[in-house]
Amino acid sequence: MNLLNKYNKCYYNIINVALSRVNDPNAYTEKHHILPRSLGGTDAASNIVKLTAREHFICHLLLPKFTTGNNRYKMVHALWFMSNTKKLGKRYKPSSRIYEQVKEQRAAILRGRRGEAHPNFGKKHPERTTEIFTPEWKERIAASKRGKTAWNKGIPRTEAECHKMSETRKKLVVNGLKPWNIGISRTDADKQKIKEANTGKQWIHNPNNPSERKQLDPEDTGPYFQIGWLPGTGPRK
Repeated sequence: MNLLNKYNKCYYNIINVALSRVNDPNAYTEKHHILPRSLGGTDAASNIVKLTAREHFICHLLLPKFTTGNNRYKMVHALWFMSNTKKLGKRYKPSSRIYEQVKEQRAAILRGRRGEAHPNFGKKHPERTTEIFTPEWKERIAASKRGKTAWNKGIPRTEAECHKMSETRKKLVVNGLKPWNIGISRTDADKQKIKEANTGKQWIHNPNNPSERKQLDPEDTGPYFQIGWLPGTGPRK
């Protein structure tokens, strides 16, 4: 249900002004669905208007203010998506205050949509099979990661973290489950690839923290030996 309030009026004022003006073909604009597709709108030309980045954001800022129920949830989610700085590109960048308000609105809605109220309640994800993981799919994932540093590279795990991981694996076995990589057979090509990646590497460890160990090229071990690290994997608990 949509409310006929001042926000609704402001929204359509922006739309009507944009529809009546002639846009500079060199200016940056964004296409906006006047009636959002998630609310039943179509891709017809009559339902699309070109807005500036700022106008586009303001329109999505107004939509949750004159929609109710599940429609409002959809509009808050769309606004949150537009406010996500990782996906902005050339889009209008909201202030930190607005970003905080949007996050709080979405969090409040999600807290009230647990259990049967959640839109995905009772839905099952399609079973994932090895047929999904085609060579093209694997290459696409590899290309997206190639040249990037893993988020956890160089971050040593504390003894408490290692203990927690160990206990979690033990519970899986007790409950009749198993870690995802247990029992997975590797092809000869995989084994050769692992062997080549580790050939010539040297294990070193920190004697002051037995859980802290690395496998490096010999020429990269010097700085570690200078601060007291030793060869080998060290004692295991």
